[in-house]
Amino acid sequence: MKGSQFVSSLRERRAALGFSQTELAKKVSVSRQALGYIEAGRQIPSTQLALELAASLRCSVDDLFQLASGSVVFSRLASPLEDTERLVVGQIGGVFVSHPLYDTTKAADGVFRGFTHKNNTDVASVELLANQGSISSNILVAGCAPLLGVLCSRVERQYADMRATWIPSDSSQSLGLLEQNLVHVAGIHLASSTDPHIHLDLARHTLPDQTATIINLACWQQGLVVPKGNPMQITGISDLLEPSIQCVQRNPGSGAQELLGRLLKEAGQGLEGCGSMPLASSHAEVARMVSTGVADTGVAIEAVAISEGLDFITLSDERFDLVLPEAHLELPAVARFVNLLDQPSFRSEAAKLPGYDLSLSGHLSTLRPH
Repeated sequence: MKGSQFVSSLRERRAALGFSQTELAKKVSVSRQALGYIEAGRQIPSTQLALELAASLRCSVDDLFQLASGSVVFSRLASPLEDTERLVVGQIGGVFVSHPLYDTTKAADGVFRGFTHKNNTDVASVELLANQGSISSNILVAGCAPLLGVLCSRVERQYADMRATWIPSDSSQSLGLLEQNLVHVAGIHLASSTDPHIHLDLARHTLPDQTATIINLACWQQGLVVPKGNPMQITGISDLLEPSIQCVQRNPGSGAQELLGRLLKEAGQGLEGCGSMPLASSHAEVARMVSTGVADTGVAIEAVAISEGLDFITLSDERFDLVLPEAHLELPAVARFVNLLDQPSFRSEAAKLPGYDLSLSGHLSTLRPH
């Protein structure tokens, strides 16, 4: 749904200073209803009223009101914005969905313009910087595999009328986004390469009332990333319990952290035995922390160890699968995204990337609701 080109930040500023709507309305001598319309961007204040509001809230008029250069839409916001107001935007079920964009080398689809209270909930007002055709054909793909970035870039080279955007997130976060209808596809790696039942169970739990589709993207090895030459002589999980070993960990719910916790438990230990360090947000960040000497080791996939010139100790052979509702395959853009897995252009490129096994790539399973 398209909104007004007039964008108001009045509500956020008022709330930040602790004023109720009634208190501010009384202060500037307007009705609470009129103030509500201005906060929602449905009514433009007079110059005098704008100046009085700015004076009451100790800011400039420009801090409160802007005229957007592009269309303004109401959008669901997938996660809180931290240090950015730039957004990736797509549409799912006719509803705009926005994700924070932290990669400063990529152009944003939109920018955050504040919250609007609509239908008893807060929705984001987003100024679109891309045309709506580009946004409606944007496939949102969540997951932690760097190969997803290659796949999404390949989409734009293969098809002129669609695109796909990789939303970096761990396995649990990806399933959560899919469950909330905030992405089209979720990528997960919580199962071994020979036993996919964990992924089947997770798909049933995430989409209990829908027919779910599971498609293999790749298999890989996950293990301990260590500096070249392995100066700390790390050989396995038990070495991580040595006080001298600094092991970086991942967020709870990530495939890497699940593997680390499981193997430590099998050794009769807990995660607390690895000491405390800042959590890494991705496989690539684990490798960078080891490469720069911030950490001695951490669990990640072999591909990132190779890319950073690090050594690697295998702990597990795993599969990385894509999960999506079967209904999404009825969307032409999603169907073409999935079909790209079998295209020579993608398979030839992916085969040249170290650390990935494509022997099962494209294999599909369908789960009907009970």
